[in-house]
Amino acid sequence: MKIVRTQRYQRDLKRIGATQADIDRLELMVASNPTVGDVIPGLGGIRKVRFRLGNKGKRGGGRAIYFLMVTDELAVMLFAYEKASQTDLTEDQRRMALALLQELKR
Repeated sequence: MKIVRTQRYQRDLKRIGATQADIDRLELMVASNPTVGDVIPGLGGIRKVRFRLGNKGKRGGGRAIYFLMVTDELAVMLFAYEKASQTDLTEDQRRMALALLQELKR
């Protein structure tokens, strides 16, 4: 499984203070079990997964949004955010995710 990181995802990880160990754990989790995240309704198969952020654990830690392209064995990491500051995707993020999904499917 290959992981592709969008610029937005990388900026989000910096903003929320994810360490390299946090990122490695998250991406290994997705690579080893690509369907680990829950499918977000209405977003064409885009998934959300909880991940440990520092010492907060999965529940209070971060969330990562990704799209799984099974035919290419590819996971495209779209966004990341802290649960404490955001519970779900914003409308802007939903629109961006759908636009990116359309591009990926071309």
